[in-house]
Amino acid sequence: MRTIVLSLFCVALGFFQLKAQDSTANRVDFMAPPATKKVVQLNRSDAALGISAKAIARQKSSQNPSVNIALFAVDRRTEAEAGNSDVVMVISIDQLSGKIKMSSIMRDTYVNIEGSGMNKLNAAFAIGGPQLAIKTLNQNFDLDIRDYMNVDFYSAAKIVDALGGVQIPVKTEELPYLNNYLNELSIYDKVPAIPLMQAGLQLLTGKQAVAYTRIRAVGHGDAQRTERQRLVLIAIFNQLKMKGKEIFPVFATEVLPNLETSMNNFTLFSFAGSILNSKNKTIAQARFPLDKDSKGTRINNIWYLTTDLKTTSNAIHQFIYKLPVPHTSTKN
Repeated sequence: MRTIVLSLFCVALGFFQLKAQDSTANRVDFMAPPATKKVVQLNRSDAALGISAKAIARQKSSQNPSVNIALFAVDRRTEAEAGNSDVVMVISIDQLSGKIKMSSIMRDTYVNIEGSGMNKLNAAFAIGGPQLAIKTLNQNFDLDIRDYMNVDFYSAAKIVDALGGVQIPVKTEELPYLNNYLNELSIYDKVPAIPLMQAGLQLLTGKQAVAYTRIRAVGHGDAQRTERQRLVLIAIFNQLKMKGKEIFPVFATEVLPNLETSMNNFTLFSFAGSILNSKNKTIAQARFPLDKDSKGTRINNIWYLTTDLKTTSNAIHQFIYKLPVPHTSTKN
């Protein structure tokens, strides 16, 4: 599930590229038709979002401040469940160049959640919804996030299917785990699973893509799972670029209804338009905390990923605002 929100963020990123590029000869414009989605109104004051005076000053002092958006995918089987956010990402857009950076934040990172104390990062969404989840990111990593997108298992699968699936290179050792998660999904919605029969480059359906992003028993656990999530996002980005302007009606009728967000339709469609107009062919990506800055620790018999939050904040800032992608080793 978790990753497919990523697709939407891909779409989202574009709005800010529009500002950077002005009109171009081959620009694709589209008048957005009405669409239904779950719009969540946030308290947008700096205090309510946990945006510090330092973060605000950094933004004001920059001639080209990056725009940061939170991307969540919630682990729930029904709408009644609160759900932890098993995808936690920050999508950053350079408003002048249109470059996109994608930062996975490990869900088990040991952080302070206001009103709850120290806990896993992914618990913030279940405790206080998107408002607290965004605030937790901003407070612990000194960021300036003001908007978000979110999906769950089933809405994510529907979005991928609406886009025609995604091309993913599935490894032989990943295949049984993918099919196992696929069977679990079919139990909840009572729709028979369509197993993936072979490894290699495969066109995955929505449910298959969701199942792929949940794999963590192969490779370097959750760290490599975030890599799979980013891989699916990039595949969706490529799918959007390939389909061109024909994707807009699908976006209106099949994508937006499955999306929970704090952003309005105009912004979302602007995002989609600028994805098509973007000259950038790659998305820079990273995972935090870095391996060298973190370790697994048991606290009260619960496993957490512990890190010095200031060190990790600095690494995130270096990636978003200044430097190339930091090294994020994947241990196989």
